[in-house]
Amino acid sequence: MKAFTKRALAAALSALMILGIFAVMSTAAFAQEDTIEGGLILHCWCWNFNNIKKNIPQIAEAGYSAVQTSPINAVFEGDDGGMQLYGDGKWYYQYQPINYTIGNYQLGTEEEFKAMCEEAHKYGVKVIVDVVANHTTSESNKSEISNALMFIEGGLHHNYDGSNDRDSRKSVTQWYDGLWDANTQNPKYQQIILNCLKTAVADGADGFRYDTAKHIELPDDDPEYASEFWPTVLDNGSEFQYGEVLQGANSNQQKATRFADYAKIMHVTASSYGYTIRKYLDDISGRVSGAVAVGINGLKNPGSESVTDDRLVTWVESHDTYANGGAIDPGKSSYWITQEQINRGWAIITARGDTTSLFFSRPKGSTSTFSMSRTNSVVWGDNKIGEDGDGNYFSKDVVEFNKFHNLMKGETTEMYNLARNKAFIQINRGSKGVAFINNSPSADMEISVETALPEGTYTNHLDDTKFVSKGGILTGKLEPGKMAAIYDSDGYYSPEIPEDTTEPVTETTEPVTETETETVTATETTEPVTETQTATDTTTAEPTESTTVAPTTTSPATAKTDDGSKTVAPAKKTALKNNPAVIKAVKSKKLKAKALKKKKATAKLVTVTNAKGEVKIAKVKKGTSKKLYKKIKVSKNGKITFKKGKYKKGTYKLKLSVTVKGNSEYLSASVNKTVKIKIK
Repeated sequence: MKAFTKRALAAALSALMILGIFAVMSTAAFAQEDTIEGGLILHCWCWNFNNIKKNIPQIAEAGYSAVQTSPINAVFEGDDGGMQLYGDGKWYYQYQPINYTIGNYQLGTEEEFKAMCEEAHKYGVKVIVDVVANHTTSESNKSEISNALMFIEGGLHHNYDGSNDRDSRKSVTQWYDGLWDANTQNPKYQQIILNCLKTAVADGADGFRYDTAKHIELPDDDPEYASEFWPTVLDNGSEFQYGEVLQGANSNQQKATRFADYAKIMHVTASSYGYTIRKYLDDISGRVSGAVAVGINGLKNPGSESVTDDRLVTWVESHDTYANGGAIDPGKSSYWITQEQINRGWAIITARGDTTSLFFSRPKGSTSTFSMSRTNSVVWGDNKIGEDGDGNYFSKDVVEFNKFHNLMKGETTEMYNLARNKAFIQINRGSKGVAFINNSPSADMEISVETALPEGTYTNHLDDTKFVSKGGILTGKLEPGKMAAIYDSDGYYSPEIPEDTTEPVTETTEPVTETETETVTATETTEPVTETQTATDTTTAEPTESTTVAPTTTSPATAKTDDGSKTVAPAKKTALKNNPAVIKAVKSKKLKAKALKKKKATAKLVTVTNAKGEVKIAKVKKGTSKKLYKKIKVSKNGKITFKKGKYKKGTYKLKLSVTVKGNSEYLSASVNKTVKIKIK
């Protein structure tokens, strides 16, 4: 009987484990694209295999379809194997191969790589490996190159003695400076690279990124230096491959680069579009004087040299623009761009769709504000190779646009500026969703635009503000620097509600972070709106300059706002109004564990002002740690009481539900707030 019970229990547990695995896979499949192409790649720059593995569940939840690692093969151990990104140990030794076996001192062992891939696949996340095949370590370090590689038949390196001429195709593919250029024409070398890639695929890799790809010749180059390198190594069994093919600055350099020809055999990097995004963000910030040089036409067209969007990998910044850039120049560097600018640039890329896109994870502890210097604290942060990144890849702004991108797959794209302000961007995705990006540092974005969205009240998934679609017009408002991802209507309530209508059901919004302010107001269809919007340009049509058109709504008397624009005077209001309550969460509350052992403590963690109707505040079990939930009490007016007892030092999160009942004139509203309590 006992044996039977144990067997039955074991079978039940096995079934539950299998169901759990399917549940994880199902959740992941909903969260991100199921292919790398057209999806979102998180560049885990200099993260080691174990840290990538640890963060895979969060990466999947954030909507990324793939992670990209630094090079995984054996590399030169500079600075006595130091493990600082810069200083005693340097990140760029990752790009100095000494052998093509898997595993190195910066990232980990081959077994750790396999375990990371297995964990990624469990959550539906693919793995891309950075490959350095164009060169080895420097000639001065040749003693570190493995004998098996150094002494291959046919020779390991080029012996090109010409000059570095970016206008010359031969120079681009055969010349080297510092790092020893590999003899990529040698079939023996090609097989070494191919065997390494096949081993990586067998270990779990799903794709490859080829460093300095344009410096490796194509089969139809001049017979003097053409080779079969690419046809040979690309036949490795992987799902997705792309090359770093940095575009030339002029027609001669473009001819020598052959960008479009590489795009025929693999995906390629849209480096010029990254520059365009950074230039736009820099100009629109007001930090640079003069007119904005980049308009909507540049932002909507990432392709160039006849390469279609679906063959491109786009980004706001790459590890090269971040770590190698010197002067503050959008074309050469990106370390000076703020986190908020990065997020708005990422919103433009992900909302418009069409390309495979890469989000670069900056080092942990690096600054998120503008700086003129490249000091350790600005660029390198904690300055540790192997650590995971700064966490912005999982910030609410980035994650919500990842989800918007994934949900809008297959929808047509329309992208344009609103009115005459290049800082205001609207991106329509068919009749399914709309994104707004307010890049202005000071101006509100008053929205009244034609829309294909079904009628309804829509919630901005980034901050819970409301937008209303009625009669083919979408209305709402965005504060300076804010963004909106809009889809999934909450249902439209008619403005012609009879006076004897029963009280509306409480509207519940999604939780917001502890540092945000929730204003429980929404613009009604009769509230003031701007009169103009830009005519729609589709991404497939020839772009045109901004042209303003009148909205289809009727126009009562108008008045001028502070910035001189006209607004429509509100009509007679017969509907219940949205509750104007302003709900703020205290940024953080600090308590002392020693004091809590002796007596209870009270705190005010949420403030509510301008509320119409009774206010009730209650703790929420889901999302709050169990220990903290049991040790606190919350009164209806929001007074938080911490019971006397032992508390471990640390930071705790507490989720609170704030409800404003409303009255005969105003709607009720309900918002969740997450606050932090630090116990020292």
